[in-house]
Amino acid sequence: MNIICLDAEFADNEELLELSMFNAAGEEVYHSYYRPEKITNWRTDIHHITPEMVKNERTFADCRKEVGEMLASAFAVTGFAVDNDLRVLAHSDVEGMDEIRVIDVKDMFWYLRGRAEGMSPFAVPSLLVCANALGLEFAEEEAHSASADTEATLKCFRLLCDEFAGMEQCGEEEIIDRFAQHIMEAKAEFVKEQSRGYVKVYSMGPLHKLKFGHQPDVDRRNLLMEVEVADRYKAEYELRKLLKKKEVPDKFSVYKLTAKLLQEIGSYRNEYDAEESAWCKKIVRNLSRLTL
Repeated sequence: MNIICLDAEFADNEELLELSMFNAAGEEVYHSYYRPEKITNWRTDIHHITPEMVKNERTFADCRKEVGEMLASAFAVTGFAVDNDLRVLAHSDVEGMDEIRVIDVKDMFWYLRGRAEGMSPFAVPSLLVCANALGLEFAEEEAHSASADTEATLKCFRLLCDEFAGMEQCGEEEIIDRFAQHIMEAKAEFVKEQSRGYVKVYSMGPLHKLKFGHQPDVDRRNLLMEVEVADRYKAEYELRKLLKKKEVPDKFSVYKLTAKLLQEIGSYRNEYDAEESAWCKKIVRNLSRLTL
């Protein structure tokens, strides 16, 4: 099966400086440095690439077609946090990026190792930490070279694929799609569970304070009510909109509520919808700039 594992290094303006690609057999089938054209910040402290190292190299534009053809020929592409690398390649005008089958080693590690420990799929540790957790010898001084990172990522990929194949009893051709499907479903379930939570109303004399959280409140002093909801982000959006006219000026989330409004909050319920929840979450995180 033609698997491409890749890693890219780039400047702060997302100009590519280095790209490494390995095949499933562990052979580096492509490696190149690139001479940037519009760089503003080299980030040499991260990737250790200096202007002197690439001054005589081709630009990525000169290599774009070759890179695109290699990726297009692959059954699947993998890497560690590879979505970021693929985004930069797409931004660099590599065609067909939306058609590539992708599986991220970061997600694979979360699904098989981090998930059971309560790890968030959006807070997986570094490649260095993951590689060492899988029993591989990968030192800090090796990290951030595209070739070294890609080789370490490929080793992680193999170990995780073998572990998954053993659990699922599936053949080589089924592993990628089935693994990716399991990861997608597990991520969706994680997001749904994290959206569940509570609407909390606290008494502040004649006023009321509203809070929204994933867990019930431990300190229940002044807690007037606590309503469990399927989607706390949707609850926050809808209730803040409902109560906007009752908010005390210059006191965020403090309201002067009537008995009727308190009753409405107490009887509030909602249902989870993934797309709607994501939209509400984005909105409530920017409430300071939003006029409901």
